[in-house]
Amino acid sequence: MDLKKAVFSAVAILATTITFGQRPGEPLTEQEVRDIAATAKESELVMQNSTLMQDGYLYYSEIIADRLLELNPQNPNYNYRKGFLILEIRKDYEGAIPMFQKAVTDTDQNFDMYSHRETSSPPDAYFHLATCYHLNEDIDKAIENYNKFLEISRSKSELRPVTELRLKQCEEAKRQMAAPVNVTLKNMGPSINTKYPEYSPVVSLDGSALYFTARKPWENGETENFRDLATNQYPEDVYVSYLDFDSSWTTPQKLQFCDDERNEASISMSGDERKIYLYQDTVGNGDIFTTDFYHAKFNEIEPLDMKKVNSNDWETHCMMSHNKRRFFFVSDRPGGFGGRDIYVMERKKNGKWTNPKNLGPGINTPYDEDAPFIAIDNRTLYYASNGEKSIGGFDIFKSEMQEDSTWVEGSNLGYPFNSTNDDIFYTTTLDGRRGYMTSYRKDGKGEKDIYEIFNDYLGVKDIAVLKGLIKTVDDKPIPEDFAINVKLVCLNCDEQEERQVFPRLRDGVFMTGLQPCKDYRLEYTNLKDSVTMGEDEFSTECETNYQEIYRELLLDVDKRAIIMIEDTLDLDTVVTGGYPDLEFMHYFAYNKNKLSVKKGDLKKFVKDVEAQLANGRESITISIFSSASNVPTKTYGTNEKLAKIRAENMKYDLVAYFEQFEQYKGKVNIVIVTSEVKGPEYAKDASNKEKYFPYQYVGLKTE
Repeated sequence: MDLKKAVFSAVAILATTITFGQRPGEPLTEQEVRDIAATAKESELVMQNSTLMQDGYLYYSEIIADRLLELNPQNPNYNYRKGFLILEIRKDYEGAIPMFQKAVTDTDQNFDMYSHRETSSPPDAYFHLATCYHLNEDIDKAIENYNKFLEISRSKSELRPVTELRLKQCEEAKRQMAAPVNVTLKNMGPSINTKYPEYSPVVSLDGSALYFTARKPWENGETENFRDLATNQYPEDVYVSYLDFDSSWTTPQKLQFCDDERNEASISMSGDERKIYLYQDTVGNGDIFTTDFYHAKFNEIEPLDMKKVNSNDWETHCMMSHNKRRFFFVSDRPGGFGGRDIYVMERKKNGKWTNPKNLGPGINTPYDEDAPFIAIDNRTLYYASNGEKSIGGFDIFKSEMQEDSTWVEGSNLGYPFNSTNDDIFYTTTLDGRRGYMTSYRKDGKGEKDIYEIFNDYLGVKDIAVLKGLIKTVDDKPIPEDFAINVKLVCLNCDEQEERQVFPRLRDGVFMTGLQPCKDYRLEYTNLKDSVTMGEDEFSTECETNYQEIYRELLLDVDKRAIIMIEDTLDLDTVVTGGYPDLEFMHYFAYNKNKLSVKKGDLKKFVKDVEAQLANGRESITISIFSSASNVPTKTYGTNEKLAKIRAENMKYDLVAYFEQFEQYKGKVNIVIVTSEVKGPEYAKDASNKEKYFPYQYVGLKTE
């Protein structure tokens, strides 16, 4: 899914075919190229290097360039070729600088690419040297060499407009770098990033799963024969990794639909993680595809079933808004502002979609825009732009939708959030404070890496979020054939709003955005039987910037019934002191009393605590509330003792967890607030789970 087209401007390129014994109509093999490099004359090597480069076989061309440098290591022409290739194939701007420095010692407008007697390099060498300095954040040297290129290049050079844009980006870089923003960037390390390219991250709303694209070999060598002939890279595949109990990411797993000879690249996914949107280029122009999660796996990919999105032009990216009312996508179709533009389609009341509408000049420029991401509030848009307000390559920008559905002019998120290289594919968790993007930086592991970003100024505002959990009474996964969904109805919104929210099959979590100061009803429905199994109503607060409404319910699969749980602890979340209060509830089966911080929702709770401490919170208090029902217990003697054991087990595990990390010692205070017996009097009906389950719990809340 390479989104920047190669720029190689060579003068007097000849339409020459060099075979050196290759089979007619078939490309050379790598071994044949290496044999040519070892045995051919210098004049033949120059011709073959030029032809391979012209035909797009950059990896093979570099093999010949290496041999030419062995023959004449100071030759400006040969250094120019090598510098261009390592910059274009691997984006290794630091490694290319010495090559271009030698290349610019002798330039000639009449550069003859195919002559072995040519020792000069073309004026383009100054452009590429400037590019390397630009990427290396050496802005003054970049400006000097961009200007030198404009001074000596021909007026019709295709690189002159690009150079003029880059000079404007350099001036923007100087302004941004003089006033850096407060962000923390973290390379995700070897669990995610390798020596191969990793990019296009898509994070789940709660930050527990990360889907991304990688170009790395399959375990048994299935992809060896399907490498890109231009770069020698492996095909694109989509992987997923999950956040583990110790804040590390699990070993990425390749998704089932990946094919060894086909490219599949991640774009976005639905909030319930049941649908993934993908990019694929099968017929020369890229299109958007989808796959659905069914029978415990993602199925074979299919073209997006939405009219007027995919076209004969290039569609690279898309995202559905969380309320499913808007669909954003990227295309370079005619009629835009230039390059790739971002478009939107809106869902009508009858369920049909409007025609695509360009987001306008406040977002789209004469250059390229890509990778739109819409936040949980359905009005905050992040996207990438390679225009005049970028500091180099693609930068991440932010815009907000107004009441009249227009968009304010996008603003650059600043340095070092953005670098002078490509920064693209930004995606965030629920509150907007933690995000992930693709970048190429000096601390990288490969050609592209995925970075985690913490910030204190991009959080969503004036928004409420519904977070829920559907658990089974026996703690088993929700069966796929039990088609349960949550119907969300706004009772007093300006326009009547109903929304279907499906739980994730892997853990029963469901999430969606809400409006502040509104009343809602939740209906829990078994779609297979068309039966509403339970209802619940709540209201969102009016005066908070960010709040979370939490609901938890138990599913009795055998009885096809929902056990509604009383919200006895008032664990709805609001932001205090800049950090949202965190909460956790777990309902125990009879006599059960212990959990593990290494899995499930308790693992997520401690990860959220860690994230707040890492983001600057100086200390945090975790309050524990526990309860046992009135069902008699012979094992523990009294229910008061059982409730106390549940609280003490929780306290012990939390203390042990946080005290093992030096950076958390003294910062986390664990307090047992209540340990009690609650609920209806026992009536010799212990099998009545719906009656007693809501009073067998342990709850946590931070302050």
